[in-house]
Amino acid sequence: MNLFVILAVLATFSVNVAFSRRWKPKHQDTSGELCQSGDGSSYRGFVSKSAKGHRCLKWFARPLNGALKGLGHHNYCRNPDQSLGPWCHVRRGRRTVKEFCNIPRCSTPTKTPPASVDTEMTCGERAERRLHKIVGGSFTPIESHPWVAAIFHRDKFLCGGSLISPCWVLTAAHCFGEIGTTKIRHLSVHLGKNAINNTDADREQSFTVEELIIHQKYDHYSLDNDIALLRIESRNGGCAVKSASARTVCLPPFHTQLPPRFQCSIAGFGMESYPVGRYSQKLKQAEVSLLSRTECESELYYGERITKNMFCAGSPDWSTDACKGDSGGPLVCDLSGRMFLFGVVSWGEGCAEKNKPGVYTQVTKYNKWIAAKTGLSQYTDGVMYPEK
Repeated sequence: MNLFVILAVLATFSVNVAFSRRWKPKHQDTSGELCQSGDGSSYRGFVSKSAKGHRCLKWFARPLNGALKGLGHHNYCRNPDQSLGPWCHVRRGRRTVKEFCNIPRCSTPTKTPPASVDTEMTCGERAERRLHKIVGGSFTPIESHPWVAAIFHRDKFLCGGSLISPCWVLTAAHCFGEIGTTKIRHLSVHLGKNAINNTDADREQSFTVEELIIHQKYDHYSLDNDIALLRIESRNGGCAVKSASARTVCLPPFHTQLPPRFQCSIAGFGMESYPVGRYSQKLKQAEVSLLSRTECESELYYGERITKNMFCAGSPDWSTDACKGDSGGPLVCDLSGRMFLFGVVSWGEGCAEKNKPGVYTQVTKYNKWIAAKTGLSQYTDGVMYPEK
């Protein structure tokens, strides 16, 4: 009798074990969540397709390195690097790229630390200086110009821009002459982009454009008031998260000017030669010197075409200059170790031609306009500008 009871208990236990093994999902991690809270770093569910419907590739992470982040020999969406949300690698043509996933939100969100964002007090900082010595100039890592924004139209590179606050990018109005404000759904902005033909999931942040504001007095003939604003939004409704490859640049105080010959930097993905050339696939930077208004307005240069809202900059030997494709990008100047945005790449005759310097929109003429359109008075006051 005792033997019969023992056998019956063992049989029941075996059935329960087999049943639990049959229904237990592979790679289950009971220490995480099956829904998304915060940025989804603790998500351990089983979604294996990106938001665009592409099948995720396996992580192939080493257990010792990846287990704590939810990685392993599976293809479930995870957020091991504190991105905007869970993501995975997918195959797009011959490339492997990062795509975010649609993960259901937890009904009761857990408390997570707020994402790190730049403020008016932390602008103009960069994690690393230039590592290499867009006609002329040299290739440079995005970490040396982390405020550079790449603006795309229908997935084709359009213009550069500068991140002036976590939600706003400053650029040139002439970039949108053929697009119009009604077609902003076709625009996208990418931060942390080191090359326009590649996607780097560890560096990049992508955004839609929710609002395009072109200066009301922009003149497309003279290019006077060549300035525009983009309000950006991430897939989860947020703005830019501070990282080594995505930082805000400082705005100088209203009407601030630097002396002639002051050396500043330009950066962008523009043409490497002109008129026959191609866009630089990688970010380039160059050093230019500010020219006096007298020089810029001389007949040798541009004469009366220079308005009070423009200034000129170039290299003494005319070897480096902004070019087609650099439009909207930044001209920044280093003051006390912090980078300030003084110019927006606007126009010029040719590229790096003798006596034809680059022409830039003077940002410090527009502090009040920027504040009125964005509400960013705390940024446009230029509180970090060094005192004399």
